[in-house]
Order: sequence, then C-alpha cells, then structure tokens
Amino acid sequence: MTFKDFNALLIRLFLGYVFTSSGLCKLTEGHFGQLIGPPLLIEQLTPHGLRMFGFFIAISQVMSGALVLSQRYSVIGLIMLIPMNLGILVVTISQNWRGTPYVDAVFTALNVLALLYEWHTLKFLLLPEQTSIQLPLKVNQLFPDTKLPFIIIALFGICCVTSRYEIITTSIIATLGYGLVFYNVFKSQRFAVLYRIVALMSLLSIVGVTWVGLLHKSMPFNPMLLISIPILGTASAYLITLGWVFFFKKKTLKSI
Repeated sequence: MTFKDFNALLIRLFLGYVFTSSGLCKLTEGHFGQLIGPPLLIEQLTPHGLRMFGFFIAISQVMSGALVLSQRYSVIGLIMLIPMNLGILVVTISQNWRGTPYVDAVFTALNVLALLYEWHTLKFLLLPEQTSIQLPLKVNQLFPDTKLPFIIIALFGICCVTSRYEIITTSIIATLGYGLVFYNVFKSQRFAVLYRIVALMSLLSIVGVTWVGLLHKSMPFNPMLLISIPILGTASAYLITLGWVFFFKKKTLKSI
C-alpha cells in the first residue's frame, strides 16, 4: 500500500465514522458519541411537521457512512455524501454559524479528494466521449473481500433499528461494526509499522468517542482526558509517518 493509498484509506475511515456516528447520535437523541451535530435534530424538526424528514437524514447518514467504511462499496457511499455535505455546508453558511462552515468545507473537500482517488474509473461520468470505463476501482483491488463489507453494512442497519429502543445495545453493535472495519483493513493489506500504529490509534479514538458519549455522566473525571490520548496519539503517529515518508524515504531513494 502506497502513502497515497493509505491517505485515501484514512479519509474514508474518517468520513465513514463521522457520518455513522452523527446519524446514530441523532437517532439516540444525543447519547451516541459523535463529532458533528446537531444531536437533537429529530426533536427540533418535530414541531415543524418534519419528524420523518429528521429520521430520513439520520438514517441516510448512518448508511452512507457504513458504505464508506465497508471499503469495497465506499465509492457508492462517497457519492451519496456529496449532496449531503454540500447541503450541510449551505445550511451552516445561511444560518451564519461561526466556524462551522469551515469545518464542513473541510469535510466536503475530503469527500471530493476521496472520489478523485478513483478518478481513473469515475472520469467517464464527466468525459464519456473521451474515456472508456476502467475497472476495477482501486479500492476493490485493495479490499477484495465481498462478505465482510455486507456484514459491516448490515450491523449499522441494525443499529438504526435498535437506536430507538436500546442505546447500550446500539453502542455495542456499532463498536463491533467499527472493529470489523479495521479487521477488514488489516486482513486485506500488509501495513508498514507506522501505518499500523496510525490505524490502531484511530480505532482506539473511535471506540473512545463512542463510549464516552454514553458513559460521560457516570465518570468521576473529565472524559476528554481519556479520549484525548488516542486522538493526540493518532495525530502524532501520522505526523511521524509523514516525516518518514517525505524525508527518510526520499533520502533512501536518492541514495539508490
């Protein structure tokens, strides 16, 4: 796996987690750990007769994110996320929310970058007369398993149902889904040590945010102290990896 492939993988993992967790947080009325809100969207839309629309948004976020996390079917999820990200961006701009439009602009840019990674196949959509369809997609070459992605998607589909009845069960099933995502990643590819550390720290961050959102009220200390360790660890490990790729690896190549 090249550094470009690894960065594309990290973007897919990040976007997949952001949207599955955001949708589940809405469905559990704020009890599921997530990075973007609003957690009480369904409740806020209900007085305006848009309760079903709130459920539609939340479930769409979960299933789009699940498709992205599955890797093999991530391109479908990334295409679905484009109008969703643009819609969120326009809403935050029109509401004059401070800072939030910049965050959403980053999500949108990452979404576009993840799709451009598959440009060799998707370019026929924009240049049909000049391009023949090239298959398979890069992500399908890297992650050939066909059964595990369906299991991952199904688990998050089950979460959409259980989220309305049992929050702890939903968190357990979602954690299992996230675990299988990373199992699929490690099973399909052999990673350099630094790549593996970044991925493992990412998994710990996801699990930490997921459960802190549920258990933070019962904790005798600030939960941010707990989840900041893997989050900072992920960022640090990535920066070290970036330095290794652009300094030591280049130096080695020049010496050859």
